Amino acid sequence: MPTMNHLAINSEIGRLRRVILHSPGPEIESMTPREAEQDLYNDIIPLQAVLGEYTQLKDFLCQVAEVSELVDLLADCLEDAGNKFDFLTSLGTCFPIRATIKELMAQPAPSLAAMIVQGIAAPKKSFAYFLNNHSYASRPLPNAYFMRDSAAVIGNCALAAATAYDVRMVEAYITRFIFTHHPDFVADNLLFDGPSERNRYITMEGGDILVLSSRTLVVGISERTTPFAIERVARNMARIFQDEVTVFAIDLPKTRATIHLDMVFTMIDRDCALVYEPVITGNQRSKAYRIDAGKDGRLRYSECESLLSGLKSHGFDLQPVFCGNRNSIYQEREQWLSGANSFAFAPGKIIMYSCNSYTMDALANAGFAVKYSLDFMQGKDKVENYGRLVVAFDGIELARGGGGPRCMTLPVERDSLF
Repeated sequence: MPTMNHLAINSEIGRLRRVILHSPGPEIESMTPREAEQDLYNDIIPLQAVLGEYTQLKDFLCQVAEVSELVDLLADCLEDAGNKFDFLTSLGTCFPIRATIKELMAQPAPSLAAMIVQGIAAPKKSFAYFLNNHSYASRPLPNAYFMRDSAAVIGNCALAAATAYDVRMVEAYITRFIFTHHPDFVADNLLFDGPSERNRYITMEGGDILVLSSRTLVVGISERTTPFAIERVARNMARIFQDEVTVFAIDLPKTRATIHLDMVFTMIDRDCALVYEPVITGNQRSKAYRIDAGKDGRLRYSECESLLSGLKSHGFDLQPVFCGNRNSIYQEREQWLSGANSFAFAPGKIIMYSCNSYTMDALANAGFAVKYSLDFMQGKDKVENYGRLVVAFDGIELARGGGGPRCMTLPVERDSLF
């Protein structure tokens, strides 16, 4: 089948055309309370409650863009026997599934795709199964609905994450496989092959990557993304694009609340960003740096007064809207509930959790109309009726999972801003 669509992400806010999601499934309920921390959760979460909230996000996005489900795309790629064998072989380098590859190859593609996300059980003849008949050769992926972290699209190329924790590596294998095998999602190049490049010094996740243009990124130096990975991506981009590339890097606090850049900074319009003041603009703000990569592979480093001043010097003059509306208590509470983690589906039009009421007050003061997702899904309103718009949806259980709307979306095609 010939390629029908191309990847195209040249901004964070261009009109959304295509996006990949993963609706939470049984993998969520495979996690016990004692396993929650190792699975990177603050607590266990009930599937039905989470799915009810998630459906609001998905149903709204289906009205404004083409939505694809991760498992469906994986199944498409696995229909070819050669692709299926290649994927299972690569997975077998990290997980003890080689003895069962023959049985896995016999699975229909949709069933195998579901198994990969929901967990591949340990063989019944294995010692692991003898010790615990609920053992897995490849564990379930309860984080898979946070689609953003496993990959990023930059221009017409893709980046496959090198996740900081083993529990999330299968997600990166899946997205890399889709971006190298699916005819409608194949990337022109891989800017970074995370599953192959990953080591203790080189990790990077998509939640730390914001695309201001195909030649300009903002990246978080976080507990999940290292300086070595950032410089490698900058150098690879300059070489592959045969152009100068600029990366702004901000040294985030290494805490649970700020695991990724998009927990403290997201673009919401051409000249506007939603920010968490203590990290981005406050007196004790995090240090920001600029990396300029030349086509010859040489890198130049400099420190910026702040992230926003550095971006302004590069042509991105952004006015901040403050998470929690600058109240010291509410900004901390709402940042914890992903109040700064919004997802733009068009310039000046974003979707976010309704529980962050003080942040929505700040957005309203900045000229954004605040409306609820059900009004659009029930045909009572249209996004075209507004210039700047916040679409709010229920997300308190989703927020307990540790991420927001940007975390749960992997955009692959947007309209150009110019």
